[in-house]
Amino acid sequence: MGALEELERYAVKHASEAVRLDRQGARGLALTEYQKAVEVLLKLCSLYPNSPQHEIYMQRIDAYRQRIKSLQGGDGRPLTAIERETATHEGDGRLHQLTEKPQVHWEDIANLSDAKKAIIESVVYPTKRPDLFPLGWPRGILLYGPPGCGKTLLAAAAASEIDANFYCVDASSIMSKWLGESEKNVARLFDEARSKAQNGKPSIIFIDEIASLIAVRVEEVGGEARA
Repeated sequence: MGALEELERYAVKHASEAVRLDRQGARGLALTEYQKAVEVLLKLCSLYPNSPQHEIYMQRIDAYRQRIKSLQGGDGRPLTAIERETATHEGDGRLHQLTEKPQVHWEDIANLSDAKKAIIESVVYPTKRPDLFPLGWPRGILLYGPPGCGKTLLAAAAASEIDANFYCVDASSIMSKWLGESEKNVARLFDEARSKAQNGKPSIIFIDEIASLIAVRVEEVGGEARA
């Protein structure tokens, strides 16, 4: 499969997931997927300006931006790379957004019975009946698998089940080339989640593409850690 076909596949995957989540009422999750679809389509337009599908790409971008605008209540224009980096470096505390309660339930997720069971036993049961777990319970779960296999939906369903504050964060929004900024961004995220949880309502943080956040450092160039 060539690079063009691979990018098209990712665009279709994100767009399809966005539409499905949008229909289920999970607007925060849908917005994230629409934005990812737009980013991939913009990359296609940049890399293959003479593609016969160029006009279709632009039409899709416009359509997804309109839906993003509707969901955000703003102008729908995605942040540029410079704007995103500036926001991250300045640390204005708006790296992540608390989504509304996800309208996703276990029965909405096909298969993945083992993963569902593990999350229910490790997160749902202890949260609902902490008195039955005097020795404590896991505070984090690593979900792994290829894109589109249902990791985000599993986290959303868990948040819906226990009526938790749900943070859906892309690791790229946390990462920064400036030394120490990534750690500060992570700390702000968890501080905000803990603050929300003080009202008696638990918080679930889902970090997508976390592998890029916990890569092993082998060298630093100009303050940027590379692995």
